[in-house]
Amino acid sequence: MQSARFSLNSPCGLQRCVSRTITCQEKALCLFNLSILDSISLGVSLMYKRFSLFMLVVVGVLLAVVPAAAQESAFPVTIEHQYGSTTITEAPQRVVSIGYTEQDMLLALGITPVAVRYWYGDEDGILPWAEDYVVGDAPVALNMPYGSLNYEAILALQPDLISAVTAGITQEEYELLSQIAPTITQTSDYINFGMPWQEVTRMIGTAVGKSAEAEAIVAEIEGLFAEARANNPQFEGKSVAVSYYYNNTYGFYTSQDSRGRFFTELGFVVPEELVETAGELFYADLSAERIDLLDQDLIAVINLQFIEGGRETLEAEPLFSELTAVQEGRVLYLDAQAENAIGFSSPLSLAFALEAALPQLEAIFPPEVEAVTVTCEAGFRSFPLTAETTGCIPENPERIVTVTDSDLDAVLALGVTPVGITNGRGQLTPPRYLTDVLPEGVTVVGNFFTPDLELVLGLEPDLILAAGLSDPAVLEQLNAIAPTVDTYSAGWDWQTHFRTVADALNMTAQADEFLAGYEERIASLQTTLADHLGEEFIVARWSAEGPQVMAPITFVSAVLFDLGLTSPPEIPELQAGHAHSAPLSLETLGVIDVDWAFVGTLQAEGDAVNALTEVLENPLFQALDVVQNEHLFVIDGSLWTSSGGPLATLLVLDDVEAAILESE
Repeated sequence: MQSARFSLNSPCGLQRCVSRTITCQEKALCLFNLSILDSISLGVSLMYKRFSLFMLVVVGVLLAVVPAAAQESAFPVTIEHQYGSTTITEAPQRVVSIGYTEQDMLLALGITPVAVRYWYGDEDGILPWAEDYVVGDAPVALNMPYGSLNYEAILALQPDLISAVTAGITQEEYELLSQIAPTITQTSDYINFGMPWQEVTRMIGTAVGKSAEAEAIVAEIEGLFAEARANNPQFEGKSVAVSYYYNNTYGFYTSQDSRGRFFTELGFVVPEELVETAGELFYADLSAERIDLLDQDLIAVINLQFIEGGRETLEAEPLFSELTAVQEGRVLYLDAQAENAIGFSSPLSLAFALEAALPQLEAIFPPEVEAVTVTCEAGFRSFPLTAETTGCIPENPERIVTVTDSDLDAVLALGVTPVGITNGRGQLTPPRYLTDVLPEGVTVVGNFFTPDLELVLGLEPDLILAAGLSDPAVLEQLNAIAPTVDTYSAGWDWQTHFRTVADALNMTAQADEFLAGYEERIASLQTTLADHLGEEFIVARWSAEGPQVMAPITFVSAVLFDLGLTSPPEIPELQAGHAHSAPLSLETLGVIDVDWAFVGTLQAEGDAVNALTEVLENPLFQALDVVQNEHLFVIDGSLWTSSGGPLATLLVLDDVEAAILESE
């Protein structure tokens, strides 16, 4: 268990963190820990090391520019904070840092504290990104759990300044510390642990007589964020849920927290509804009924390192997997050190955090490229052939070839008869479920994704549709025959694919009419099956090796989710991003023992069909409750477990209605 890595001397162990008897302040700190407390890699990227060297040069130059006499002239200085004010009469020489993150600010300013507060990681209390900044003797590591300051140890260090800006201390603790040495803490402008890193840096810089250096450091890091925003204007205004998951509970951080601010400083927005839900806290847990609050333009998961099984576990959670952002691939996952860097949010950690997060954010939200248009001859129009290329396609294509079953489904739904098609996925014939609607005389030009180019050429097509075909050599050869449109991008749902096909055929009005009919069918069926909404389903494609359970990201799951059914919380052997699990053994057949099970094969005959027939007669299988209750149905796998499309959705709904009504 991840919780085993929590030190008994850390601010709070995991069990204490989730306890309902602790104070809100204690729980807030524990949640702060959850996102950054764990094993920390000692490797630091070259880019970050270059930044570290640059910061050292900056500090060195500033120290050279500001002579000691000038620094001394900054004193006395008075720091206003949440418990009043503190006057520092001369430049501190022995600083004790008891906050959880502010040692980084001191180190960035060229000051090595005599002591720091141990939190996690190496016993010296210095995190990897700060190691190069320690000059002279390493600081003493004070091992003090939250709420248990060791005043004797602090007194023995003979400090002339105690920095407690990120310590979350109480007024009583402040008064006791002030009897030892001048003590600074955060301002009352922010909730505890909510003071922005910029203000923490400036306060500490003022306290040690290095205001100019502090401003230079803040400007440098803010410059990195400004550059990131300028390079990625597509981030601006997009909503973000900075989320966590622990102990079967979902939650989020607001823009009052350093993790939330990391994203708002890149242009993202924490929705007001989330801020209102959190109230005066910088985080909020969510009930299962309100997990929809996480469904923003971006979901940033900040504690993946503490979720046993990581991303695979999280995406197998039915509530999470049903979120639109998850189904469309708009979730940011980070490694442990990047999570730690964002949670720490110091001048020394943020450069590393940006380097880790930006490439993923840019992949989720690609830079908006100005639309490219090409000049087309009469009867043709400019159209995106792929995400990167634009070409000319017929205004009203008449001879269409499809190379996937999803394109074929979409074309037929629009009332268009293609001149050429390929066999269905994993089949040696056109998709079985389309047999009744496929006109006679349509030429089969090969198998799924692998058309026979000579046959395609012989049909003289004026448009080729190739959903998801990524082989550049095949695409080039097809484009040499006729304009070829890739109608699918990773993460798209079936509706988006359908609209893209309709757009290529200049038939968007017909697509909108079909989709309106789908919504009406869903609403009608929800009324008919009202007593069964919320029940669990499983869809399994049988292979010769065993059942492969379809993932929540597949088209058939999306249709059943629309209807109001749910999937089980865990699916064995399911890797994140995969359409189905690995083949399961008989010993794991219990996974299909849910309210409703739909099983089938891609092929109409062969080893997979034989394997399914055999297992249906197996006593272990017959003993399952779903079988005993007659809630297991053998379906057409070519319909339920392939790419799907608009016609497939209606046929699936017909099957579900017939199955459930038959069992009543």
